Amino acid sequence: MRVLDSRRVTGPNLAAREPGAIVELALDGADADVVIAAWRAAIARTLPWPGEPHVRRFAGGLALFVPGPIDALLPLTDLNEHAVACAEAALAGAPPPALDPAVLAAIAAAHVPGLAELAAAALAHDVPLLVDEVVITLGAGPGMLSWPRETPLPAPAAIPWARLTRIPIALVTGTNGKTTTARLVARIARLAGRVPGLTSSDSITIDERIVERGDYSGPEGARTVLRDPTVNLAVLETARGGILRRGLAVERCDAALITNVSADHLGDYGIDDVPTMARVKSVVASIARRVVLNAEDAQLVALAPIIARAEDTMWFGGDGSRGAHAWFVRAGMVVARGVFGERELLAVADVPIAFGGHAPYNVANALAAAALADTLDLPDAAIVEGLRTFTSSATDNPGRGNIVDAGHGVSVLLDFGHNAAAVHGVIGLARSFVTAPGARLRVTIGMPGDRSDAELGEVARGIAAGGPAEVVVRELGPGLLRGRAPGATSAVLAAALAAAGVSVRHAKSELAALELLLAASQPGDLVLVLVHIDPAVDARLATE
Repeated sequence: MRVLDSRRVTGPNLAAREPGAIVELALDGADADVVIAAWRAAIARTLPWPGEPHVRRFAGGLALFVPGPIDALLPLTDLNEHAVACAEAALAGAPPPALDPAVLAAIAAAHVPGLAELAAAALAHDVPLLVDEVVITLGAGPGMLSWPRETPLPAPAAIPWARLTRIPIALVTGTNGKTTTARLVARIARLAGRVPGLTSSDSITIDERIVERGDYSGPEGARTVLRDPTVNLAVLETARGGILRRGLAVERCDAALITNVSADHLGDYGIDDVPTMARVKSVVASIARRVVLNAEDAQLVALAPIIARAEDTMWFGGDGSRGAHAWFVRAGMVVARGVFGERELLAVADVPIAFGGHAPYNVANALAAAALADTLDLPDAAIVEGLRTFTSSATDNPGRGNIVDAGHGVSVLLDFGHNAAAVHGVIGLARSFVTAPGARLRVTIGMPGDRSDAELGEVARGIAAGGPAEVVVRELGPGLLRGRAPGATSAVLAAALAAAGVSVRHAKSELAALELLLAASQPGDLVLVLVHIDPAVDARLATE
């Protein structure tokens, strides 16, 4: 038996609505029932507060969660690891080891007086409470109170609750389309006169101004936005990694959107199949007043009765037959249905990111954004204007479907597509641009190392289905090897592409791959850059 990971989870998560500590184990043939029984017995003996531990089984392993107060999570991980050591002893037929008294002393020392009372009062007043290692904040947006974590907290009766503000909060998750959809909702909010704060896997933006670059699709980015005093509406991209590693940043939100669920990142954190991944995504629905779901996603349709009340569900996509609240396309028109009946708002042809219908995944993203904006009570006029004006340019939606003129009649399509479903969609869009007689599609791709060989094979077959003249496979850099040896990921991709009859070359970087493909291209050709992450490529194309 091996410990794969041990960590604290600071908010609502797959195991529970409350914080806690989790250990993930590889059983390596150990008896799961013996491990669980010994672990539970150790938790019952040592946990210094009432709590119901949670066990999740996965292929070859276990995830063992212990709930606890947010101010005691670090030493709680030590207690959880002690319980695992007791399970190891049980497997060996040995008596359980004694708990180091320093663990309980550390739990007592970590206690922040008054925090539990403040948290209960915040829930009662429907005001966000944000806690990290440095600051404790009540409220969000223009009206907040903050205290350094080491400062004594006031009693709930001393808080001027009427002066605190809560702002509309929307969480956006799913396998694909999260960033595009979240950006579009932020644009709609801005057109409605709001000051949106947006987190994504690319950056934090306030009122469409970038304040931090990087992946902020977890709790840290969410807290940053909610603590900005200028923000009066938050759109928080919420990735599965953040949900699994740390949980959600808030205990309640106004709306949660799940764009879709497909095979990606399987195998991480004991998430082995798409239905379990759908449950991970649905954590956002567990804290939401209203939920927006994809009517064409079978996983979400099946989960809907479990994760949301029917009257609080907004559907997008499909033929509009599902639910009383829906956004869909009928006869080329975007249609919304609500309590006051149906209304046609604009033609799909007037939605730039749909590329005249050649990007059906972006039609879905546009509907998802409109449905979420509607759920947030943003007006139709702003929704329509947002759909009409938001483009797939590097300004509006960087790295997602950006078409660039590379000179000499050659175009480049830049996209972040990084799994089989996304690649299938982008390949279809790319083919729609290759229309001149004799024109060819050329592709470069690199993939993170934490994808299985099967997932890499599906990506390769998706590319091959587009009939590219050649594909240049590249590495994404040391930070994205994620457990594989240098060159191993690209070798799997190249072998799968070659098996599908595709001509393959190799390059050391995204920029080097682009240069190879541009040099081989003729007027009318399109170069598709998949998993575009290198700013050097943007700089190179900006010189044309």
